[in-house]
Amino acid sequence: MSPECKTAAARAAATLLLMFGIAGCSVFKNNEEAQTVINQRVVGMAAGDFFQRYGVWGTRREQVDGTIEYGWVSAVGATTNSGYYGLDDRTCTMKIIAAKDGRIIVANILQDMPGRTTTSRCGELFKAA
Repeated sequence: MSPECKTAAARAAATLLLMFGIAGCSVFKNNEEAQTVINQRVVGMAAGDFFQRYGVWGTRREQVDGTIEYGWVSAVGATTNSGYYGLDDRTCTMKIIAAKDGRIIVANILQDMPGRTTTSRCGELFKAA
């Protein structure tokens, strides 16, 4: 794995740990509309295709039953601001479970930050093209 990939994976893992650590925060919300969109677009998709299209997973755990559970956080992009405020922290965090055959069977929103143009970053990322 290249140093850039290791850095990105480490950053994603750290972000996931941070997100789980602040579970009581108000940004953790139940967004049924975004969850419905994600279920329609992602469930049944090959996990490899998902990660190639939307970005790599942060954590990966093989389960006793042969499924694989992934922790995924959408990419954090740059803005025109400098310093800490130069990061776009509008992210979508999900728990994804893939069956033995590699197809996604569960994709649950864990955190849905406000998006660029709506109240749901997850909804924006997975809406119909």
